Amino acid sequence: KLLDGKINRYNSAITCSCCDDLISPSTFEAHAGWASRRKPYLHIFAGGVSLHELSISLLKKQKISRSADSDGRCSICEQGGHLLCCDGCPRAFHLECVPLKSEPRCIWYCKYCCHNVYHNERREERNANAQDAVRVAEMAPLEQIAQRAPLTVNDTEAVEGGCPLCREDDFQLKGFGPRTVIICDQCNKEYHVGCLKDHKIADLKKLPKGDWFCGSECLQVRTVLHNLVIRGDVPISDSLLSLIKKKHKEKGLKTNYGLDVKWRIMNWKLLASEEIRALLSKAVSIFHEQFDPIVDADTDIDFIPSMIYGRSIKDQYFGGMYCAVLTVNKEVVSTGVFRMFGREVAELPLVATNAASQGKGYFQALFACIEGLLGELKIERLFLPAAHEAESLWTGKFGFMALDQDETNFYTSLYRVMMFNGAALLQKPVPRPAITEYVAEDPFEACANIWCAEE
Repeated sequence: KLLDGKINRYNSAITCSCCDDLISPSTFEAHAGWASRRKPYLHIFAGGVSLHELSISLLKKQKISRSADSDGRCSICEQGGHLLCCDGCPRAFHLECVPLKSEPRCIWYCKYCCHNVYHNERREERNANAQDAVRVAEMAPLEQIAQRAPLTVNDTEAVEGGCPLCREDDFQLKGFGPRTVIICDQCNKEYHVGCLKDHKIADLKKLPKGDWFCGSECLQVRTVLHNLVIRGDVPISDSLLSLIKKKHKEKGLKTNYGLDVKWRIMNWKLLASEEIRALLSKAVSIFHEQFDPIVDADTDIDFIPSMIYGRSIKDQYFGGMYCAVLTVNKEVVSTGVFRMFGREVAELPLVATNAASQGKGYFQALFACIEGLLGELKIERLFLPAAHEAESLWTGKFGFMALDQDETNFYTSLYRVMMFNGAALLQKPVPRPAITEYVAEDPFEACANIWCAEE
């Protein structure tokens, strides 16, 4: 506690305990010496609950009706249509994006409201002002990698980059000039227009319309990924299918009905359709099943659907994110999001398998498909943030290595990889594919059919 006070019930001001002055909640944080935070309602607590969460709780008690007060677009996919409105907040959703098979006949609260209520109850039980940890029941060791856990985005200054040519982060906001910044649509690196000219990379007279790439490698990577997105479902290799059947046999599950296992990658910016929206919404549901929503405190926007649909949140740009899904008999069972920063680095910030499908080999199969694709594209390194409980599993089973703080700061200054508070940054060299199932004349088709050899 930095400062105490009492809330005045008549004007909502806070009577400071040190000076007896009446101070508004918005300035009480600054009065306590933390004006730089600029998030007073998240850091002022009453009875162990922040004012932000308290306002949400009060809003829930008012039982906002399913009326015009609700948003006109789905909070997951941001598309219109027939929407189900939450009774606790203004959000609205498609049934398939939640997902629900039918519209509830009683009062219904969305994932975000349930998340806030759950954590409020936990805080009250533990009488902790700002800390909360989620414990999960024991599960198969491999599935602990994607265990349910609270995640918050690391917004430290270490992730701030700059022009990779001059290492400066200044920019020209108005007009067009040498310090105007342009972002590569594949690697997401930010270049000064003047630096591009000085290094004889590009002599731009104005910002180009449409996608722009900083070099031929980024253009080639984007071309391959675009073709794979358009291609759609690809059957996994016989080797990975045998691995899945072996897992089924170990668990006593029958496989004589047949297993139609396929994988695909998607990017909403490159290809948008109702089929893609349905698959991406199922991916969001799996992540929400395994992780609590990662909500930005200032905008109340969830990072998970923003990453999957390639949207931007403040200075976080997710346009280069791709979503991979593994389907079994046309049902999505495992998913992951990845991004490539040129050919030097790729990241895999989130992976998850739904609860009913864990321990059946699907997680390993999807990871092998993603890693194999990165190998075909000649990506050098793969990064991922790992909770400390799962770090040994990534390092022991998948060959990752933990980076120390200096190495983490170095790489996050060069690449805008996603980092979560309390997570360690792991990396591994991407192995080149040992085997392809057949030699295709079209290199894009070859990339769509790669697979990784078993360990």
